[in-house]
Amino acid sequence: MSQQPRERETTTPPVTGGDRAGLSRRRLLTLGAVGAVGVVAAGGAYAVSRGPGLPSLPQLPGLVEPSPPELRIDPQPVDFADLAARRRIGSAAYVYEVTGRAATYYVTEPFGARLDRWLALHRRHVGQAPDEIRSYGAWVRGSSTSWHSSGEAIDIARLRADGRDLTSLRHDQWRDAPATELKRRLSLYWRTAAGLHHEFADVLTYLFDAAHDNHIHVDLGRFGPEQPRLIRRSDAQVQAVQAMCRHVWGRTDVQITGDFDDVTRDATTQILEKAGGPGELADSREAWQAFMVATMEHA
Repeated sequence: MSQQPRERETTTPPVTGGDRAGLSRRRLLTLGAVGAVGVVAAGGAYAVSRGPGLPSLPQLPGLVEPSPPELRIDPQPVDFADLAARRRIGSAAYVYEVTGRAATYYVTEPFGARLDRWLALHRRHVGQAPDEIRSYGAWVRGSSTSWHSSGEAIDIARLRADGRDLTSLRHDQWRDAPATELKRRLSLYWRTAAGLHHEFADVLTYLFDAAHDNHIHVDLGRFGPEQPRLIRRSDAQVQAVQAMCRHVWGRTDVQITGDFDDVTRDATTQILEKAGGPGELADSREAWQAFMVATMEHA
């Protein structure tokens, strides 16, 4: 099984300032790409609605085309002055986890819009309304091996409201909690991760490696502006699905192996059947989205 590229971690935000320079070629290309997504979004691709019981499926306008191939392109490092300076994700303030202070983060405009859409999805289907998102950072000056250096990645640590945690993605802080508390924490962790998997193809959790024990990393590296779908050979995606089956859906027969085996396929198919999903998880992007929304809703 091949793994997604490991990301370099960012521990400090940029400290330099000044007016943002003109649009770079990289930014123009990215903005052009998100324009195509805007058409789909307006047609309802991201409008996942809550009905009685389990959520209804996202609907794509017109004929659904076959899933495009993965975009195996390398990150293109940019200076933070060529990125959008942001202080919020949706309605929540952005706070640097290391200092506990509100901060500015730098990302491409399409990536910022994707973060806003994720938080709206989380509010709707998990039912939490954070006023603060704590993060270990987004842009970092680096090499072409890190999507952080291109302004298309972020490390999310905690979702908070009224001075308390709603969901902690700091597995390092609660992994040794008593069984009942650990069960609650894991359920919230993986329901939150489901929303991130709905929007981002590359989502790295504590299952990926020890470097991600205190945050979840997301980026746009695999598909760019396209919505995610299941890549069966992706250890990160398959492990996450298996963890959701176990820790959210109570399917203890599913083992976290990274292999999309028959037990995992059967369990996800049964979950999708309850949600009115279109076939099996690996069949389509719509099935992937339906599984993630159902998981977010399953308290």
